[in-house]
Amino acid sequence: MKRTIHTTVSVGFAYAVLTLSPAVDAAAGQTVAASSALSTISTSLSLQDAPVTSDQWRVDLNSWFWLMGVHGDIGARGRTAEVDADFGDILDASDSVLAFSGRLEIGYGKIAGFIDGFYADIGADDQTGPAGLADIDVTFQQGIIDFGLMYRLGDWEPSGDAAKNRKNLTLDLYAGARYNSIELELEPENLASRSRSESWIDPIVGAKLVLPISEHWQFQINGDVGGFGVSSDFTWSTTAAFGFNFEFFDLPATVLLGYRGMGWDYSDGSGNDEFAFDVTQHGPLLGLSLHF
Repeated sequence: MKRTIHTTVSVGFAYAVLTLSPAVDAAAGQTVAASSALSTISTSLSLQDAPVTSDQWRVDLNSWFWLMGVHGDIGARGRTAEVDADFGDILDASDSVLAFSGRLEIGYGKIAGFIDGFYADIGADDQTGPAGLADIDVTFQQGIIDFGLMYRLGDWEPSGDAAKNRKNLTLDLYAGARYNSIELELEPENLASRSRSESWIDPIVGAKLVLPISEHWQFQINGDVGGFGVSSDFTWSTTAAFGFNFEFFDLPATVLLGYRGMGWDYSDGSGNDEFAFDVTQHGPLLGLSLHF
């Protein structure tokens, strides 16, 4: 006889902060809810003792539009600026107002590989200069590539209405690297402009959770940390999104709406050769995922 454990997974998400609080009571089936500042989602899942990951190929292709803001300290060749620009500020100052991102995952059984690409060409006008005494226009072109391997730690079939969802409850761990390439220009109001290009690679480790909520709805979140002094002192990223499943030209597809944040603490050189990028980029995103 197959033994089944009944558990409730509750997820609360407030401004890209997620609290995941499971509780188990096999005898009484008691549900314990976790609360957050904005919302709490609960779904009852039936988890078997053995994982249900099948030995078959899976391919997920995601594309995103990211409406991001930029906050932090940027420096190039002796010029520095304190940037505090939300999406509206960037919209006013940039030729390109969207950050484009795509992700490809290919897996078989418990193992998968991923590559996640990102490009943005953005600017922010009238940012604060040294000691707050000058206005500086900031522009930069940025390309990011994340890549690595994933290991499926758990794969469970949901119960209730979520059992009709094409997705299982899955938890993946991953490790890889983040390549960051930036062309930065600082234009003070009454001084000569300074520019600098820089590229570097950071190691990253993280986890990804996919949680079916109902027949068509799901919630997913992934996050990682890295750097560890290899190139950046520290880097991080997190993406949380709600998804709605549907058919796209007979292909299983998911439209996603969520929030993404990324950050770095990186510097190189000194004096007139210094480059500094101590920045957080964050904002809402809209995506489409195709499943093969």
